[in-house]
Amino acid sequence: MSVSALLFVIFLFGGAYSTVVSQCPTGPLPDDVQVENCDAEPCVFYINSNTSMIMKFKSPRKLEHFAPNAVASLMGINVTYPLDQDDACVGITNTKCPIEEGEQVEYTYGMYILPVFPEVSLNLEFSLRDKDSNDEIIECFKLDIELKKA
Repeated sequence: MSVSALLFVIFLFGGAYSTVVSQCPTGPLPDDVQVENCDAEPCVFYINSNTSMIMKFKSPRKLEHFAPNAVASLMGINVTYPLDQDDACVGITNTKCPIEEGEQVEYTYGMYILPVFPEVSLNLEFSLRDKDSNDEIIECFKLDIELKKA
């Protein structure tokens, strides 16, 4: 097999690319983040459509009850964005809860961008929080986003 054919196969079957994200003020950065159709900030999300992300990390301790959290920042105002998932275990795709310390975790979250959202640029801080440890941040990343009409 030629080198170009091999590279094509890798691209075709390994086509998930990491997204460049920023560190949160507190909490560790995941090992890898993949935001659908975005490799660098700002990520463009289209209003009235679906988007998803994958977060990969090594569990810092045993995790049984943890949940996603999202805070949108716009013009100096922080707003907790309501997520439709209270249990992050439903988003784990490579193993089952409880998660053991040191276990590699792949977490997926998908969301619908409501048609009522305006076209705007914002910063989103997305984290997983341990409900058994006073909502301590397990992993966290920040991402600049542009909401646009399709």
